[in-house]
Amino acid sequence: MFFYILWNFLVGYVIIRVEGLSLEKFINLTVSRGIYLWGIKRQNYTTLTARISIRGFKQLRGISHKIRCRIRIVDKRGLPFILYRYRRRKMLAVGMLVCLCIIYGLSSFVWTVDVEGTEEVDPRMVLAELESLGVKPGIFKPHIDNMLIENQLLVRIPELSWASLEIRGSRAILRVRESVLPPALVDRNTPCNIVAAKDGIIHKMIVLDGQAAVGPGQTVKKGQLLVSGIIEHPDTIGVRYVHSMGQIIARTWYQQTVELSLKEPYRQRTGRKAEIKYIGWDRFKIPYRKEEIPYTDYDLEVHKDGFFLTEIYHEAEEIQWNRNIGKMKAKLEEMAVEAVRKSMPKRAKIIDKKVKYDIIDSEKAIAVINIEALEDIAVQQSIETQ
Repeated sequence: MFFYILWNFLVGYVIIRVEGLSLEKFINLTVSRGIYLWGIKRQNYTTLTARISIRGFKQLRGISHKIRCRIRIVDKRGLPFILYRYRRRKMLAVGMLVCLCIIYGLSSFVWTVDVEGTEEVDPRMVLAELESLGVKPGIFKPHIDNMLIENQLLVRIPELSWASLEIRGSRAILRVRESVLPPALVDRNTPCNIVAAKDGIIHKMIVLDGQAAVGPGQTVKKGQLLVSGIIEHPDTIGVRYVHSMGQIIARTWYQQTVELSLKEPYRQRTGRKAEIKYIGWDRFKIPYRKEEIPYTDYDLEVHKDGFFLTEIYHEAEEIQWNRNIGKMKAKLEEMAVEAVRKSMPKRAKIIDKKVKYDIIDSEKAIAVINIEALEDIAVQQSIETQ
């Protein structure tokens, strides 16, 4: 894609506007004659705009007469037109050409290093290991041995179970997966019971050691004995103490109340967007693809990949919450679930949720959410044998 964009910039191209009643026929004829159009946008039923090379534009004369359409040049872009514009300032044009060559040469180096997929592992530590292996801004891309670096990373950082290094443009992206560390070793010599960490209804029990004191379907309270570490055998004398182990999955409940001010509107993107693409740095950049921005209220999204910078302008509008009740309810539910998640264990699974909404004095909306979840409520509690 880069070479195609660079080629069009070097040879030059024009943006044309085609007006007529047979636009589909116009496109079909250009394709059949080997004339390449790109960036085609239909303005209305009788008008479209497109990009075309200088050579292709010269071949359109016969087509325009044949289908009786009007073709006009809207804009001229590329190096030939820039050089013509500055034809009396030759050194400036030469300087621009040299600058483009330098940019192309610099694209053979890595200038940005990113790490994706870390949760518990500090990404700064991963970046430091990558730098020690030679992957850092300024390294020549052919000098990077992806497989060797991936293997050495897994050896140096045991918390990682998988790593993949990808070179995309002037950017090096390391994607990793963290290892699931085994649980800490349990002292099996210490006798203990398993009690409930919170209220709930037993859903499933997996008892590895000890004697179950409750069963599935039974309601339990926080601190209630679930698995006993004291085992008495009726046919033997004495009591045996064990280290109770098991998984007790129970149905638990959470409740959360959130509110949303209706005085403040929310921003929503309309779906329309325009892009401006640059080659260069922040202070010195050359646009090679520029679209008109017909709206004033927008959200700006910037993507940078080495020497390529893309600015995406998303048209946005402010909407009152009371004009979109469905959006308001979805926002309240999202806020409530997020608040509940903070108090739930990571491995808890939500199996049901009910939300009640209310609007108070047209000023704020309130949502009360009740969530039912499945989670392990087993907690070990030591037994005093003395």
